[in-house]
Amino acid sequence: MAHADITTVHRAPAQPGVYRPISANLDSYYIRRPRRILLLIVLGYLVAATLFAVTTPAWQNPDEPAHYNNIAYIAAGNGLPVLHPDAYDQAYIGRLLAEGFPSELTVDPLRYEAYQPPLYYVAATPFYLLGDGNLLVVRLFNVMLGAFAILLLYAGMETVFPTKPLLTLGATAFAAFLPMHVAINASVNNDGLAEVLLLAAMLALLRWMKRRFDVANHPGALPSPRREWRSLLVLGVLLGLGMATKIYAYVALPLAAGTVLLTVWLAPAAQLDAGHHSPSRRSFLDGIGAALLIALPAVLIIAPLWLRNVTIYGGWDFLGLQMHDRVVVGQPTTAEWIAREGFINYLERAMGFTFRSFWGIFGWMGVFMEPRVYTLLLVFSGVLLLGLLWALVRFICGRPEADMDRFQFWVLGLFGVMVLAVFASFAWYNLKFVQHQGRYFFWGLLPISAFAALAWRELMQPLQGKVTGFLTLVLAAALVLASLRTDMTDRLTILLIGMLGVMLMLQPFLLSGSVDAIIIGAPHRVQHWLDRPALRPLLGVLRVVAWGSPFLILFLLDLMIPFRYILPQLGK
Repeated sequence: MAHADITTVHRAPAQPGVYRPISANLDSYYIRRPRRILLLIVLGYLVAATLFAVTTPAWQNPDEPAHYNNIAYIAAGNGLPVLHPDAYDQAYIGRLLAEGFPSELTVDPLRYEAYQPPLYYVAATPFYLLGDGNLLVVRLFNVMLGAFAILLLYAGMETVFPTKPLLTLGATAFAAFLPMHVAINASVNNDGLAEVLLLAAMLALLRWMKRRFDVANHPGALPSPRREWRSLLVLGVLLGLGMATKIYAYVALPLAAGTVLLTVWLAPAAQLDAGHHSPSRRSFLDGIGAALLIALPAVLIIAPLWLRNVTIYGGWDFLGLQMHDRVVVGQPTTAEWIAREGFINYLERAMGFTFRSFWGIFGWMGVFMEPRVYTLLLVFSGVLLLGLLWALVRFICGRPEADMDRFQFWVLGLFGVMVLAVFASFAWYNLKFVQHQGRYFFWGLLPISAFAALAWRELMQPLQGKVTGFLTLVLAAALVLASLRTDMTDRLTILLIGMLGVMLMLQPFLLSGSVDAIIIGAPHRVQHWLDRPALRPLLGVLRVVAWGSPFLILFLLDLMIPFRYILPQLGK
């Protein structure tokens, strides 16, 4: 990190014994120029994703041949792909996987993704033609889509939390360096473009909401009706394009329309202490009208595809899903799995495999990292859960502890609903087929990353960090005792868990010289030694290192995965 990114904050005259919350100014003690760190994050993502794209053997990503064949079909001048009954052969796919996709076995028969909405495949066709069908060129196109998605995610977070770079950069770094997300972005699939369009739609929605909340607090700043209509129509167009790219984007339309309806109807104030506008029948009807302005362009964009699918697949199969279910004979179903293994085993497998595949299971869900890596990620996830609970307690306490305005609370509520929708769609899909793949959560990576960043930011607070660090050390000590009796626990794993606990407990001391000593709670001699002006620049650097350590570790893990796991298990 450059020294210019670190803020050296001079402490105001202290009032001994007086508690002054630091939550509202916490970010200023860490980061001063977030755009520079954003640049490092994007560059780091490009390095990691390009490394995945270059080193992963051909076709060794989930469903990559089927997505690639859709692009090749369009590039050959055949129009849009059509799903046929012979597009899926489970035995042949099993042979390809077992033999590592040998050159003598063609992937041309794998066309079971032909039912997917076509926008991504149309957009990727010029790159396919430019590279003369080279797989790496199309992969790199997806890498660039991932970079755009990261920038859009940052823009959305900055719209909501402009003075909280620990949140904006934390969410961006989490999404950029999540290993499985990097791997998916470095493969041929339609998720990348769908993510870009949904994040662009979320950015449009959040900016529209921000203007509405500002208007509620400053009635004289009312935007023109024309600008309102234009904003909502643009939002609808982006959602429609998302629906023309990936089926899960359909869930975003009712979420956005419902958010707009509630925002217009309830006319909320931007500040917690501001007066409320009473909802009325008129404001409810205005909200309905605003929601229709979103739905209309989205439906107009996607309606021709619906008509095409109904014409080709028959009945009311406007998404092609019924045809897909008839074609993928041999894919394991949930009912068959439970009947064979039992519900308890199914539940254990669903939870464990979903967790691991969210962080990273590569290839066709067959390349695992070492068990200790998943153990450490599980502990880190538990630490983040504690951070979220700390944040919830602080928000319940209200001001001055709650350092969010009403707009930010509304957005956090929206993010919570989005996470529930992500889990609901995942559960719905798994009611039919066994698809315990954490990558299906990535369409909701904006709220997931936001909550991860919120949790980690919370642990930068002195009390929360020290208590959580102590609990982490207790866990490490318990594992040490268990290892003495069973010799089953990896010692390096225990050491790293203990180091995380120590870091969280000592991190508040790095705020010395910036906040009151009573908040830090350091011993007097330690506080006196750390309070020297000569140490403040070093403490500023160490604060950023402490906050950025999990994201840096994820980045280093990204650099290691292709050479430690993918190539040894999939390389020829």
